[in-house]
Amino acid sequence: MFKKKIYFYCPILENGGIKTTTEIYINYLQKFFKIELFTNAKKISYLKNFKKKNIKIINLNNTFLVKRIFLNSIVIFFEIIKRNKNEITGENKTIIFSMQNHIIILILNFFFLKKKILIRTSSIIPNKNNLKEIKNYKFIFLKRIVIYFYRLADHVVTFSNDNVLKLKKIGIQNVSCVYNYFKKHRINRAKVKKDNLNVFFIGRFSYEKDPEFFLKNLLYFKKIKIHLIGNGSLKNKLLNIAKKKENVYFYNYMENPFLKFKNRIDLLCITSKYEGTPNVMGEAMSYKIPILAPKEVGLAKKFLKNGKLGYLYKLGNENSFKGEIRKICNNYASAILKANYAWKSLDRFNIKNTLFKIKKILDNL
Repeated sequence: MFKKKIYFYCPILENGGIKTTTEIYINYLQKFFKIELFTNAKKISYLKNFKKKNIKIINLNNTFLVKRIFLNSIVIFFEIIKRNKNEITGENKTIIFSMQNHIIILILNFFFLKKKILIRTSSIIPNKNNLKEIKNYKFIFLKRIVIYFYRLADHVVTFSNDNVLKLKKIGIQNVSCVYNYFKKHRINRAKVKKDNLNVFFIGRFSYEKDPEFFLKNLLYFKKIKIHLIGNGSLKNKLLNIAKKKENVYFYNYMENPFLKFKNRIDLLCITSKYEGTPNVMGEAMSYKIPILAPKEVGLAKKFLKNGKLGYLYKLGNENSFKGEIRKICNNYASAILKANYAWKSLDRFNIKNTLFKIKKILDNL
């Protein structure tokens, strides 16, 4: 008896949430389905964890196409067609699982392959509860057009119930809210007073992540060591801001930064202008690391239960951000207590409530 086959469509594999989430999905789903990954990895090294899983990988390995998103997506679609023609006759139906850049695969699949297709939305979807995020999103008009085409999917998985309501309101009925999975790590943190906090930013150095806000506002504090992990277009600008500052440390992107720095990170700051599911927030919670995040962005309020499990500041408000930093510095024991409660709360995002739901949706397509 053949297993159902899943074509994972991930046009551009790069560092960050998309790679982490795709790895988690494939690692779980390969036990139940045949998995093939179609992608164009920015670096071959990004594929190493997938290769360990012994899945079929179709990687374009084309740097020219990486910078041309639409053309890249089209080429990968035709790789899917080519692969589909070689399927064994009589094999069970194949499902396309789209992880990003959905519009091309939805349109081309509708006209050519007509496969069942599941899409996962990871970025902002305009709704009445994320108006401040929308103001920071540069391509909101284009986003609204893209969302219209989601109706071509057989099912849509998104990261919040607000998104579900919005999509249903515009006529997309087969939609579910499924949160990301976060594994809890066994770790103890002492409730000690800290004279010098190690405060970390982990993510892309890009407009939407806003590491500039993070760095400029923390330079105001003399007894804080500032750490930035990542790469991106803003790196040179950040280096200039931090020039001659002895309390600022830069690290290139690395695999598993929380594992490496788990005993050194005293506070994780998220300063995104807009966000879907902030994977770094869930990962920090899984290591009992205190968190400061903008309350209007993504799932920050839900993850941190309106400030009971961490600290929230007003998006883009320097005084609010600095005020929360002072609060943490003055009572770090309270920050550790909140982080412990946050760790316990991760049971909300266990396998049954996350990955199993994805499997069930695929089973029913």
